Amino acid sequence: MADIQFLNVDLELESQHDISALVADLDKSAIVLHYDKDETRQLARIEANVDSPSPDKAINELCELIESCSKAGLKQWLSCSRRTFDLGFSSGHSPKCFNEAISADTLLRISAIGAGIEITLYGLEQD
Repeated sequence: MADIQFLNVDLELESQHDISALVADLDKSAIVLHYDKDETRQLARIEANVDSPSPDKAINELCELIESCSKAGLKQWLSCSRRTFDLGFSSGHSPKCFNEAISADTLLRISAIGAGIEITLYGLEQD
């Protein structure tokens, strides 16, 4: 029987402008899971390069990386139309009740950098 559990936090970025400097800055200390660009937009998905036991800790790790970006990277951060922390959880049959908290300080930090939160639930795989 599978347990409900926190998996990770991905930082999802989308821009109609170049974000290569931002992605390069984040790639120094994070994992770039995806970076794609075409004529109309650029998309990136970044994950912290640490095993975070909670979404709160993972979000703070990513915030720290963003806050330490170069001037060019921060300028590109502001050009993004989407700056979202996507919290991933696997579903399961237990426990009956499961929760993970995001602290008020972390919510303020997310707001201060102009980002949002999204939650993704991954269903149980059928055998």
